[in-house]
Amino acid sequence: MNSMTSREYAQYLDAYPIDPDWHIKKEECGMNNTTRMVYAGADKLVLRIYENHRDRALVVTEHAILNELLRAKLTYKVPAAVQNRHRETITVGPEGKLAALYRFIPGKRPNPNSDAHVYGLGQAAGELSHALARLSGRAELIPQYKPYYELAENHGAMLDDALLQLCERNEQLKDRREKVIGLLHERKYLTALRDCIAKLPQQWIHGDIVFTNAVANEELISGLLDFEFCTVDARAMELAVVLAEFPSEASGEAIRHIELFCKGFGEWAKLNQREQEQLPALIKLRMIDVWLHFAGRLQSGLDPEQVWLDQTDRVSFVCRWVEDHADAISEIFRRNLTE
Repeated sequence: MNSMTSREYAQYLDAYPIDPDWHIKKEECGMNNTTRMVYAGADKLVLRIYENHRDRALVVTEHAILNELLRAKLTYKVPAAVQNRHRETITVGPEGKLAALYRFIPGKRPNPNSDAHVYGLGQAAGELSHALARLSGRAELIPQYKPYYELAENHGAMLDDALLQLCERNEQLKDRREKVIGLLHERKYLTALRDCIAKLPQQWIHGDIVFTNAVANEELISGLLDFEFCTVDARAMELAVVLAEFPSEASGEAIRHIELFCKGFGEWAKLNQREQEQLPALIKLRMIDVWLHFAGRLQSGLDPEQVWLDQTDRVSFVCRWVEDHADAISEIFRRNLTE
């Protein structure tokens, strides 16, 4: 898809009422989709071609959520889908591939080492959680993805033996066998928590708020991106996903950033005691989900071995870090997130 020609892009873009003298640039990219910047007259737009599915219902739900958030008048921007000539926001291209065109949100990616950006992303995530809570019970909004805690359903093909077999692919992966075994124990532990997590308050969540899915304008968070995987899940997962980004060898700084983020989040949304108690496990759940996702990509031949090797190192580190600092982060949750 990266070798698409202008004529091939035109099969999508000609469906839209934009300046016909457009030109297209590769300025950003993702692992799941083809993303290109479109310059059409005075407009800067983002073309997204969905590569990982051809399920119209997934994009319909994504756009319905975005429309609700646009009406909610958040303090920052979310993607606004452009209607094509048929007054639809989804365009079907060659071979049935789906595409959408969005208004560009100006700015840069926030810096995870900036206190202002960490705190601001916490505020943005909390505000989003507050807004999405209002969508609960809306019959027309149908979740298309399973929640994180359905590990067995989401990654059923990645059995223990299959994961251990991946370790045999090269010497470096063989050296990670003990880490893989440790992560398999974490998966077993989290799978056993499934019913407990399912009883926590549930609502719509973004599910993938990270620094690379946000936009900053100077010190302010000015936008959140990539709502593709919105679903109904434990509401505390929204927080857990971002918190998984912070653990590092510089533990003091990591804990300080977790406090900053939670302080910002807590200005908009709170968690009850049961949710706070489960947050360390939910952070691990996010990491194990990511790890299994990349294991599947390796097994399918989509990634080189190095990608899963790096993920194994990172996920193992984060799970251990959460264990080692459970008391400190639990106190942060109590201070900043208590209802």
